[in-house]
Amino acid sequence: MATTPTTVEVHGYALRELRIRSGVGVAELAAAVGVQRPYIAKIELGHSRHVSPQVFNALMSALAITDRRVLLANPTAQSWD
Repeated sequence: MATTPTTVEVHGYALRELRIRSGVGVAELAAAVGVQRPYIAKIELGHSRHVSPQVFNALMSALAITDRRVLLANPTAQSWD
């Protein structure tokens, strides 16, 4: 049985690219996720790579991402369902 991790390592550059391609601003994404704008900026710049599963899922939802692997820093090493 898989356990839910306490943090998820996010690929900041991928997040930034997906956000830009979606036409979403940093402040808009932060509001949708329920975090402060500087937190999103830190994730995108790689200064804060680890986020809670709740923030990770909120990022996916806000950007309409269906495959979580596109945001994972190491998509082959991390799995949970």
